[in-house]
Amino acid sequence: MFKVKTGRVLIARKPSEKEVAEIAAKLMSTYSQSKADKMKMRLMANELLRLLKPNLSYKDLYELTGIPESVLCRYARGSIIPSFEQAASILAKIALSIDIGFFVKELVEREKSPVIDLLRVLKDPYISRLLSVMLLLELTGKEVTKIVVTAEAVLPVASFLSTEFNAPIVLVKRKSYPGIQYYSTMVMRSPKEIENLYLDRDLLGRKDKVLVLADVVYSGKTLSSVLDMIGKSRAEIVDVIAILGLGEAWKMRLEDQGVKVLTTIPFTI
Repeated sequence: MFKVKTGRVLIARKPSEKEVAEIAAKLMSTYSQSKADKMKMRLMANELLRLLKPNLSYKDLYELTGIPESVLCRYARGSIIPSFEQAASILAKIALSIDIGFFVKELVEREKSPVIDLLRVLKDPYISRLLSVMLLLELTGKEVTKIVVTAEAVLPVASFLSTEFNAPIVLVKRKSYPGIQYYSTMVMRSPKEIENLYLDRDLLGRKDKVLVLADVVYSGKTLSSVLDMIGKSRAEIVDVIAILGLGEAWKMRLEDQGVKVLTTIPFTI
């Protein structure tokens, strides 16, 4: 349990040695293909410590990683970089310990806006990067060939993951264009309001392994419709991640879809 610089308390669980060893082994397997890959993972450990430092003290990071504060300070500043094995251990322990949903909720509440817009919430590039790295760690070991994005708000996160997985981004469109074939569907917002959704047919195929990224799930209608369109392409859905859930209404519609929601806040439709 740590007190972040906003004064709120962050609950972080302590993973078992077995859990850490399993994730570390998966990371080393994923990033052991070349010297460049190994260096990328070592630098990622430095970067993650640097991104966490504004919210956590070196004492907190010591409790998470077991690495002396003086060494953590040099890692976070980039003066030195950890070994390949040490980097895997750092990344595994942080990925298993930190609740990234806490940070998202903290940012949403800090906005104090009547309208929840993740473009505003993720306007800080450091926050977007931290969220992206944490999601990358969660997806380690999975094969992703396409990233379907349901809204522009998550494009900064999707762009980072796209580079790491070498997977093109496919954006769900609200408007069709002549000469392009689409998978399409209609979402009824109200008896008088219908929204059309489109996915380019030529960008998804049966050989694709798809990661779906959504910004906010509210009723679950949009995300459910997007998953149905992907199903028409016969692509395999590897994972479905939504940054924020509003209320509970979406759960009934998406409970069988394997959707992971990073954090939820109370909301009544």
